[in-house]
Amino acid sequence: MKKKLPKIAKIALIVLAAFFLFLIVVDKVILPYYVSAPELKLPDVVGKQKDFAIQLLKADHLNPIILSARYDENIPAGHIIYQKPEAGETVKENRRVYLYVSGGDPLVKMPELINKTVRDAKITLERLGLVLDSVEEVQSEQAANTIVSQQYPEGQELDKGTSVAIKVSIGPEVGMIRVPNILGKSLNEAEAILRQNSLRIGKKIYSHSPTLLPNTVVDQLPSESTLVSVGDSVDVVITESGSGDK
Repeated sequence: MKKKLPKIAKIALIVLAAFFLFLIVVDKVILPYYVSAPELKLPDVVGKQKDFAIQLLKADHLNPIILSARYDENIPAGHIIYQKPEAGETVKENRRVYLYVSGGDPLVKMPELINKTVRDAKITLERLGLVLDSVEEVQSEQAANTIVSQQYPEGQELDKGTSVAIKVSIGPEVGMIRVPNILGKSLNEAEAILRQNSLRIGKKIYSHSPTLLPNTVVDQLPSESTLVSVGDSVDVVITESGSGDK
């Protein structure tokens, strides 16, 4: 009675047979093709326009591969800066030829324009070869005549000559006012300051303090510089000699 081969042995024989078959294909088909493929000298495409260079290489049965653009001040944008292999080398048909294309002028990084004036922004952009485009006026909490928004974020790379739009503050909406700082003031002083700014005291919360005089403002809501409507109230936390709220 014949003994059956273990399953692992069968798998090993199949893998071994497949490996030898692969070697035969490489030896009899693939290698002879590359060895017998026609040879030619690589043409020189440096300085030529990209599409024309591709046509020349394909006409010689070569395989052009375009790589990322590089800046070169001596070669116009869209023309070949460098090729690999180099011109004159003997290569087989269908050889890959790597082409580096000129990107023209170098890219420039977008500057930070926020809080600058329009005049300062224009000068900054022109120094980098960029152009100030549209200027939109918007209501903002930022000081009037300062830039509050720019089309491209700081650091983004742009082509020279790119137009940049900005938004400029014309100040807050009419009828709005910034809350003054009343911390550390007595309640009477705080009320007077708020009245001068067309505001009023709102909710009073009392808090015990062993060091401060009674009726001293220790917190306020909204906080200093917050924009509110004229006539709005400001809640305060004030000290008292004892503890508890009133």
